Amino acid sequence: MLGYKSRAFFLTMKAVYVDWHLPRKMKGVEIPVKKHWEVVMIIRTTYFSREINGFSPVLYCDQATYDYYESLDLIKHFDEVFPVLPNNPEEIDFDPTVFWAAAKFLAIEKCDSPFIMIDLDAEIRFKINPENHEAFFAHYEMVREDDINFYPPPEFLDKSGFLESRHGIEWSDVAINTSIIYFRDLSLAKEFATSALEFMKNIEEIDLSFDSVSYILLVEQRLAYELCKMRGIDVGTLISGIYIPREARDGKEPEFIDSDVNEVSERGFLHIWGYKKALNADPRLEEKLLGDLISSRLELKEDIIGSISKNFEIYMNK
Repeated sequence: MLGYKSRAFFLTMKAVYVDWHLPRKMKGVEIPVKKHWEVVMIIRTTYFSREINGFSPVLYCDQATYDYYESLDLIKHFDEVFPVLPNNPEEIDFDPTVFWAAAKFLAIEKCDSPFIMIDLDAEIRFKINPENHEAFFAHYEMVREDDINFYPPPEFLDKSGFLESRHGIEWSDVAINTSIIYFRDLSLAKEFATSALEFMKNIEEIDLSFDSVSYILLVEQRLAYELCKMRGIDVGTLISGIYIPREARDGKEPEFIDSDVNEVSERGFLHIWGYKKALNADPRLEEKLLGDLISSRLELKEDIIGSISKNFEIYMNK
């Protein structure tokens, strides 16, 4: 296979990472260039997966992303790399700009052993034991009737009732954050992925008036919760309690209710997703984040400086 790198690992859980450029390519971004802090997070998250948790980092990506990683000397941070994700819209039958995280499902379908999937902008710097549960995710999220940004009523998105009729779902007021995904039963993980992809392929109409995250959250975070609930399986989470999405808060409510989020953060969990808007709006915050990420792990400094220097010289210094 072109661009494939593999080492032999036995009885080691894989930490699966996914990086798919096609959604951005469809919006006119030809080369999958990342910001410096994103490059640093790739190095950090794979390092902590291997060194702290004993996971074997694996990457599923498209060919353009593979080439980009190779140019920055990032491939070495993964034990296996599979450049098998679709490179062009002709290879799929759903809209990648709407279902921009669909590569997670495509990767899950190709996994042949139990794994934990971790977002590239998340890192876990302490020992976890997902295998103690039948399923394991980051945390629960609250679904409110008036939240039309993140979690609008399913019938607004799934107008034909495809998911309800196919799976007999009675939608709850809870979702589950999938920045971390683990299923002890690999067949259930694949059922989750296949169910999501079936919906994407069969949806009859996309209502662009909804937020860009609404559709993917329905088939990712709400569907994951419902499948686990219907199976009656034991679900563990990294963070206890329940998260209230920003747009659904009344201004006085905290981000999390009855949660140990601060303790988990202090122990060593970082997820950048919720801060991206602030980072994009303020270059000074980006610079501070980059400095903190570099200085807090000096043993990675040589690799980090090498990769972000290449990122600047090859892709930004033009």
